[in-house]
Amino acid sequence: MTDPGPEIAPVSTARDLREFIQLPWRLYAGDPYWVPPLVKQVRAVLDRRHPFYANGAADRELFLARRGGRVCGRIAAIWNRAHNAFHGDRWGFFGFFECEDDAEAARALLDTAAAWLRERGCDTIVGPTNPSTNYECGLLVKGFDSPPTVMMTYNPPRYAELVEGAGFTKAKDLYAYLSPVHAGSLARLERFTQRTRQREPLLRTRAPNLDDFANEVAIVRDIYNAAWEKNWGFVPASEEEFAALAEELKPLVDPPLLRIAFMGDDPAGFLLAVPDVNPALAVLDGSLANPIRLLRAWLIGRRRNGLRLITMGVKEQYRLRGIEGVMFYEGLQAALDRGYKWCEYSWILEDNELAKRTVRLMDAELAKVYRMYSRPL
Repeated sequence: MTDPGPEIAPVSTARDLREFIQLPWRLYAGDPYWVPPLVKQVRAVLDRRHPFYANGAADRELFLARRGGRVCGRIAAIWNRAHNAFHGDRWGFFGFFECEDDAEAARALLDTAAAWLRERGCDTIVGPTNPSTNYECGLLVKGFDSPPTVMMTYNPPRYAELVEGAGFTKAKDLYAYLSPVHAGSLARLERFTQRTRQREPLLRTRAPNLDDFANEVAIVRDIYNAAWEKNWGFVPASEEEFAALAEELKPLVDPPLLRIAFMGDDPAGFLLAVPDVNPALAVLDGSLANPIRLLRAWLIGRRRNGLRLITMGVKEQYRLRGIEGVMFYEGLQAALDRGYKWCEYSWILEDNELAKRTVRLMDAELAKVYRMYSRPL
């Protein structure tokens, strides 16, 4: 009998959505480096009631690929109107891509997402974003020999072949650097910090006050949207969306590792590093319902081992005045004091030379590369 090829259909029922969410558990069975996400978090960000989609900022369609009734792949087509309004682009995005080693199914999924976006006036498809660059994004193309850190993606090497085989080419690479946490850079940074504080008497820094969480989130959002506005792929986060992101991160925050800088009373910059909770997340296997797994995850999570420095930024008017170095010094000192062993700096745009030079001062080396792809429509 002739193989009819993969069947691509939108997710239209609760069962479809369940199969969409659960597919990675089958595809990654036995892979020691895959870290299962929490199902409730995946379900939340796919829900059109999530703040990412609020007030018409974005829309999405989910698709499943089936062969002989068996799900063999999935994809989300994401129309990010907020991105296009901010950049003056007509981009569409794909994300949540997973597929068996099936080039025909992968191409069909990507072509279906492209067609959905073309119908909405997009002229380029870019991805993967899950669902935007404010969340997990990029396809892992280098560094398959270790698990991802918290809120970073993971996929098998063959995914690059599947995406490139569907006509996609590199748009931008995102780098992840890794370094030990040690006192070697501390003396140099301490001298730098002392000079900066003498030169900038209005500069003050502090850890966040989690008892005043809403106000702290507003301060950090102000810095974030201003400091990153010229970055490739950046999308300003609405107040509602940023609050949701902050609530998701709040349980991970080790306050001394987060630094907020002010020039006088004006918020100027911030540094956010969080413990890498992925070893604990891996034990949970996507659910918080099993008390034994919860206990094991809690015990693992108590160990201070690795960090991920998620982001550091300074408003444009305050750059090149040493604020970045001061925050680095204070963050490093806090990490040393609290017993962390290593730190991943991710992600950094491949052409952000200043950030790359800064992390190299911490003896960081390139550990992983994530790729954003694009294809004209």
